[in-house]
Amino acid sequence: MSDKRFVQGSGINAFNGNELIVKGALESKVGLMAGYPGSPVAEVFTILEENAEILRECGLWAEMTNDESQGAAALNGALDVGVNAVAVMKSVGLNVAADPINIINYADKLGLSGKRGGALVVCGDDPHASSTQVAGDSRQLMEHLKMAIIEPSTPQEVKDWIGEGLRLSQYSNLVVGYLITTYLAEGGGSVVLSENQPSEITFKNPITLDISKIDIKRRVSIPPNTWDLEKEIIRERFPRVHEYVRDHKLDKILYDDGRKHRIGFIAAGISYSYLEQALWELGLDEQFPILKPAVTYPLEPEIVGELSKKVENIIVVEEKSPAIENQVKTILDDLVQEGRLSSMPKVWGKFFPQGDGFPEESGLTPSNLIEKVGNLLLELGDPAANIDQKKIHNELDLLAEIKAYGLLVPPRSPGFCAGCPHRETLSAVHSLRDTPEHKDIFAHGDIGCYSMSFLPPFGEMHNLTAMSLGGAAGSGMDPFVTNKQYALMGDSTFFWRGMTAISNSIKEGQDILYLILDNKNTAMTGHQPTPETGHNLMGDKTTPQDIESIVRAMGQGQIYVKKMPPSNREKYMKELDKVFEKPGVKVIIADKECGITFHKRKRSERNRIIERQGFVKKETFVNISQEVCENCRECTKNTGCPGLTIIDTDYGEKIGIDQSICVSDTYCTKVMACPSFEKVIITRNKPPKSRVKNIPLDNIPQPAPHRFKDTWKVFISGVGGMGVGVMSSVLARAGTKEGYHVRFNDKKGLAIRNGAVSAHVLYSNGMAKISTIVPNGKADLLMGVDLLEAERSLVYASQVHTTAVVNTTVVPTIPMLAGMMTYPPDAEENIRRHTNSDEYFGGRISEISELYFGSKLFTNIILLGAAFQKGLVPVSEQNLVDAIMETVPASQRARNMEAFRLGRKMVVSPELLDFKNIVADERILTLFGAKESYQSILDMKAKQISHSYWMFWKGKKTADEYRRLVMSTVATMGLDEDTNRGIARRVYDLIMWGDLSYAEKYVDRVLEVFRNDRADKGFAATNIAMLDLHKVMAIKDEIYTPHLLTDDEKLDRDKIRYNVDDKNGDRITYEHINRPEFEVFGKQVRFDLPQWLAHNWLMRIFKHMKWTRTILDSWGWHKKERAFRDWYKDDVVGFYLKTASTDYDLALRALRVINDPYRPNEFAVTGFREVIYPKMDKARREFEQLVEPGQELPVMPMISASSEL
Repeated sequence: MSDKRFVQGSGINAFNGNELIVKGALESKVGLMAGYPGSPVAEVFTILEENAEILRECGLWAEMTNDESQGAAALNGALDVGVNAVAVMKSVGLNVAADPINIINYADKLGLSGKRGGALVVCGDDPHASSTQVAGDSRQLMEHLKMAIIEPSTPQEVKDWIGEGLRLSQYSNLVVGYLITTYLAEGGGSVVLSENQPSEITFKNPITLDISKIDIKRRVSIPPNTWDLEKEIIRERFPRVHEYVRDHKLDKILYDDGRKHRIGFIAAGISYSYLEQALWELGLDEQFPILKPAVTYPLEPEIVGELSKKVENIIVVEEKSPAIENQVKTILDDLVQEGRLSSMPKVWGKFFPQGDGFPEESGLTPSNLIEKVGNLLLELGDPAANIDQKKIHNELDLLAEIKAYGLLVPPRSPGFCAGCPHRETLSAVHSLRDTPEHKDIFAHGDIGCYSMSFLPPFGEMHNLTAMSLGGAAGSGMDPFVTNKQYALMGDSTFFWRGMTAISNSIKEGQDILYLILDNKNTAMTGHQPTPETGHNLMGDKTTPQDIESIVRAMGQGQIYVKKMPPSNREKYMKELDKVFEKPGVKVIIADKECGITFHKRKRSERNRIIERQGFVKKETFVNISQEVCENCRECTKNTGCPGLTIIDTDYGEKIGIDQSICVSDTYCTKVMACPSFEKVIITRNKPPKSRVKNIPLDNIPQPAPHRFKDTWKVFISGVGGMGVGVMSSVLARAGTKEGYHVRFNDKKGLAIRNGAVSAHVLYSNGMAKISTIVPNGKADLLMGVDLLEAERSLVYASQVHTTAVVNTTVVPTIPMLAGMMTYPPDAEENIRRHTNSDEYFGGRISEISELYFGSKLFTNIILLGAAFQKGLVPVSEQNLVDAIMETVPASQRARNMEAFRLGRKMVVSPELLDFKNIVADERILTLFGAKESYQSILDMKAKQISHSYWMFWKGKKTADEYRRLVMSTVATMGLDEDTNRGIARRVYDLIMWGDLSYAEKYVDRVLEVFRNDRADKGFAATNIAMLDLHKVMAIKDEIYTPHLLTDDEKLDRDKIRYNVDDKNGDRITYEHINRPEFEVFGKQVRFDLPQWLAHNWLMRIFKHMKWTRTILDSWGWHKKERAFRDWYKDDVVGFYLKTASTDYDLALRALRVINDPYRPNEFAVTGFREVIYPKMDKARREFEQLVEPGQELPVMPMISASSEL
């Protein structure tokens, strides 16, 4: 659906930089936009595709070419006609396009229509390398290609200078490079708009060219023609650039008060905005002359000379290389030599009088400049400027204070989306690598979503050459090694230049496997079409080009080619295993659509069903039973799926499903690591009851209006998919409606891949200088949609300036999910300490959102409502509501407005943050991190025991004995609530595993440890024994696991999670994804439980078959687990009892041998079967190493052990 902002012909509206490139083209008579997407300008192509109707009306043809060089070449064809043309690419793409640009630049640009078109190359540089493989500074290459360079500094210039650049190109007869960096492309603000201006020649009114008018000498740059054209560029075209700049007054000296200054500045592009903001923050606004060049190559010399007469020192502010600085020095040196300048002022940039100046590595920020410029001004001074040294020192002290925070926040790298087919390929290859024959396979890297394959948990990238060249790198390795090799390649990369790499491999007879990841999208850059898709950016149908057919044709039947979906893990792994061993070139095409586009379509279908009938009759979800989960992390290590999450239970951390992220593609279940996975099927006959309707959200009092003097700044942080960009869009639109001067920036290069994302939004009263970035320590409001990212963003916060509004839930990073890293527990405390703690607002907003709306995805708008109600957002309710309605999809507007009002209500009624007055049953709260009381657990479990026996009198008697056993144990130990709760749960578990006597043996052993424990050590041993003795005794066999899967407490919790109300006619059923295993006559028998059998009724039959253990034990059933249990109970606990009085620390270390909380998860004895058995052996060996010298332990028995103790 087209965006009406792109046809707005007057007034003011908010746009980001990529949108402004398109709007600028529409206003500037552009007939062609072409190129290839890449960060930070990838969004341009998405905008073009989404607004194809507007482009057609304006006569602008948009083309996504197969690579950047073809986009540049398209300029040449448009120029031959006489049409204004714009090519768009990232900095790395400019490397690819350099050859055609260089040749086009030599040729004359007069079209055969008699009109002279302009040629503009929009190049997106990423100075900070925030989402690009290498940091970008394209000016040196553009200079080499003899392009003129124009650099916009503000959102207004981003739009307006598209036309200015094209006019400069027409006048100078040069290709003009239009340089835009990440913080301006992904940033934006409020701009004044003009009417769209169609090209005089468009695709709607094609003309016939008169070929006889072609001047070969001026159009074909081949010697001897090249010699004359080069001379023309140097002697005629470059001077015309200077003429145009002077005539149109593009370069300006600002704040010239007529006095001689000790200091003056030169700054262009985004660096100019940073400089203005830094000087404003230092209290030095408009105090120094600033030369702001529009065209930074070739730099116009007259105005540089003019500035040099006004100042003693010129400070050149620019990112990366000293491109402008070197030109300035050359110009000044020439002026001195020519006698036009008596003396040359000192020029500082990359070096300052006392050391390093502005860094060449990474990029600049306002905070960089506050620090660098502040110190320089203190050193040099300037009598002609009103320098407040105290103000400068205060600003520098604030930056020093922020640096001293010393926060150690775990990094968050991006990962593959939920439902991503690439994960399925990488998981399969990574698992194969565990086998001896495949452990040394070499993985060649490439550019695309799959570039993230080097990250945890896969590590499947051993080098990186360039896009499409993984296989070509392999050709240099192949003659010298025996290793098998493979290269990943995306479908868009295949058409980019990948097929030539495959052709080269075939020609050279390489031994390599190409894994072509065909997800039907140019996914990494925003899901633009590929040649295989069957349509172009304009929506026209095209001939689909089939990858398999092309590859087969290239191989002429001499190479192995197979196309198959990667979803069938077992079949796919077998295929890979077989193919790796084949010689020569092999190609497997992993055929599965991108998870984002596939599930976006599914969500749209679901929304249409809800709009039509009010609810979905039947839905299936993937669930993990936390009772069965062992926290072994095999599912996370084998998939790295963000749909998995970490939940805190009375049994410690477990893996769960984040239903707001999970797409139920079931791949995590195919790892077959454990029986905790299940499908949950929800059927309804009427719409589910809304929990939010129970809270009155009308008549919420209006907050006190927020007022600011000069500027208001907010920094928002979160994780991709949490709606950070929505929040910034809402605030930018609301601020524009309020009449403020607005700037914003969305860091979203890796947003859809679960990376860290952030947004800056700044309001100005029109006088204050702002850029698209909040300076460090200067945020008025810090909004954290994720606690980890909120802590990371404290660099923008300070006690004196900042109030924090935070969701205290953490989205775990992939290393956290894999058990490789833990989360520091003091994040919220740090946020309170480094902001205005009196005004702090925080809570588990994700869980509140999930409880009320069935999804965490409304967390962002709830937070926005809370911030508004606290009087922290300086816009009216009406403007904020209107902005929300304009930003969110129509189908979600009603729920978002409820979320906004709920956030406001939480400020008025803070008890809602503690889930109070929400539900009557406290068990609901356990879903959201709350802990049930010991007494409630005791009562609940006694009730469950009494109902669990077919003979009710036996159930009541056992329940009474359960109470007696637990209460006497708790009374004997007299420890804290957590311990009491743990005892109540674990005694119940062991009764259900075996019987009362089995639980009594557990209690007896725990009490033995307690009596030999130390209060001064916090009864650490008792706590360990309570946890780990239960763990080894409650063996999750084929009898006990069905009990856990059908436990009443679990069923109640699932009903809450999926909002199932029996009274409403809702129904919940299960399909357990289980693989039972038995040992029969010495042979392991394992099979997948058929879906038609894998329901609760069968599990309930199994759980009542404890009597079979007697028979099965004699056959060696779970003999390793039972032997390990006996070893821990007798030998490990026994060692503790003998040693605690003489060496408590050693005894405690021994007791922790199966689950040391101070070591990573991988050291814990967890999992099922093949996963846990090596860990058991390792724990045994570690224990033996702890035993005193000379003391020997009996060999761990591997023969069958009794199921009784």
